[in-house]
Amino acid sequence: MPAIYRKPLYSSMATLLGIAFLFTSGSLYAQEFVNPLIVPPLIEADNTDYHIIARETFHNFNPLGSDSLNTEVPAFAFVDADNPTANTILGPTISWDYLSELTPTVTNDLNERTTCHWHGAHVPQYADGGPHQIIEAGEDWNISFPVLDKSATMWYHPHAMGLTYEHVQMGLSGMLYVEDPTDDPVLSFIHDILPNEYGVDDIPLIVQTKKFMRDSGQIVIQAEKGFKDHYYYMVNGHVDPVLQVPADMVRLRVLNGDGKFSFNFGLSSDPQGQQPNDYQLIATDAGYTTRSFTMETLLMAPGERTEWLVDLRGREGDVLYLYNYVSNIPDGVIGNSSTTGGYAQNRPLLKIEIGPSTQPPSPIIAFPINLYNDPDRPTLDQVSNTRTKEFRQDTFIMDGDTMNLFNIDSTLMNMMVVNDVVMLDSTEIWTINNTTGIAHPWHIHDIHFWVTEILENGAPLSPSAYPEIFGGPKDNVLVRPGWELSYIATFDDYGTDIQFNNSYMYHCHILPHEDRGMMGQFVVWDGENPSSNEEPGEISRDMTLYPNPTSGDVYLEGASTETSTIQVFNANGSLIRLLQLPPFEGVMQLELSGLQKGILILDWRSAEGRAVKRVVTQ
Repeated sequence: MPAIYRKPLYSSMATLLGIAFLFTSGSLYAQEFVNPLIVPPLIEADNTDYHIIARETFHNFNPLGSDSLNTEVPAFAFVDADNPTANTILGPTISWDYLSELTPTVTNDLNERTTCHWHGAHVPQYADGGPHQIIEAGEDWNISFPVLDKSATMWYHPHAMGLTYEHVQMGLSGMLYVEDPTDDPVLSFIHDILPNEYGVDDIPLIVQTKKFMRDSGQIVIQAEKGFKDHYYYMVNGHVDPVLQVPADMVRLRVLNGDGKFSFNFGLSSDPQGQQPNDYQLIATDAGYTTRSFTMETLLMAPGERTEWLVDLRGREGDVLYLYNYVSNIPDGVIGNSSTTGGYAQNRPLLKIEIGPSTQPPSPIIAFPINLYNDPDRPTLDQVSNTRTKEFRQDTFIMDGDTMNLFNIDSTLMNMMVVNDVVMLDSTEIWTINNTTGIAHPWHIHDIHFWVTEILENGAPLSPSAYPEIFGGPKDNVLVRPGWELSYIATFDDYGTDIQFNNSYMYHCHILPHEDRGMMGQFVVWDGENPSSNEEPGEISRDMTLYPNPTSGDVYLEGASTETSTIQVFNANGSLIRLLQLPPFEGVMQLELSGLQKGILILDWRSAEGRAVKRVVTQ
């Protein structure tokens, strides 16, 4: 089995010298740009029952380079069961069609448990691939679900509790393309005008870092939480690769697939980054932006995806570089110079060589271009509830040790606890308040959201200055220190009863933070049964409430021969009032005045049985 290194132990001075040979102490490695960019193999959208395998491999990260990394290194990869030798790192790009019924299989050929999370996908909880959907070593995960997403660049990666960072570092990640629906006239038109030939003018770029060390003379990946220097940058699994593209309109789909570092991406005509080139932002995590936005640099946190148009018409023979402008990364963002002890520097990551034109002329003659105003975007008048989540750093005692850990709401992840209950068919505003000195990327499963406001130390920021945040739908967003970021989202399907294994996750997408507990979970409640943990023999009964909606009291019509109770919960699942009712027959007035406006859940338990209903207070 390829070695995973959590706490490397150096047994001799020779080993230390081996590590010093692999890296240049105190500075970044020399760059050669001789390795061809790997374009991952493609699983076509009509392959609805695709089968991928997580397995151990050996991979050369620098096959044409002159340093000691030009060797076979133990790694992990997702491989296509129908084409298992096509890749030795990352995974195939998987294409989905809107409304297709998928029946994929994921096989775990590793020697330890893992999962496969469809990051950004709106899927049922049982198909999400989060920590509750464990695939044990040697087991298959067989699922089925419809594709309800449209026109998006997503990705897939492991999500086992406490193992996510290590498995991603070892190589388990891949791209997901959701194709433009042909029955939507706007999206079909966008498809026709944008580059869409995979691997030619539509290129996936997965940017990551890895650190290597020697073990008994062999170079291995150091999949350890916490490294901040002496790492390699890589794109699609190669160090300093070269991409050849035609002198046409080219589409780059960029994923920050790193476990912890943010990147500040730009394009430059020179390797020193002194000749920046503009490009057009056309999509964020979950779909197209409302229009194209001219960008010079773009800060992307771990887990974020963006799509770019780069106009290369008439530029045959030119060279561009995908550049990481580290010097412009804000304070508190992991990946800048100060958070890496000065190791991170301005640096090219990918060389782009422009060859002759091979594509039909693009119909786009000027920018900006209008793209997509999503009709499913919720409006403020639909909001039924608000809630706030707070990024904090608190002291916890774990296994007898006192630790100062990043967390959400002063709570560490507990797989057995549902942190939030969201009502099915509700629209909510969530505010993420970062009280720490470090920027954290917020990611939520199940839904897409639209950012509505950012307050920085109480002052509103201009949406026009952040098109990558406000311009399109998101599921992953960097919340900087001092920010209170609010977004709107609708939870319109996949409701269940309230139990921990029906949960979706939300968490920081700095994977060492996630693995150490900076994560919570929520249930989308269908309103039928609060939980499956009912008492043996419990009987359901009818319950009539009116008026509903109400601006004050509400009336219960029914009967109970004995004293009964009604528990009143808010939409977050918190008990906010307990009513005790005497025996009655007919109508009973319930005192609900003074409670917050929005959705309330009333759970009535009587000798005759149990009933649960929703009431909207105005």
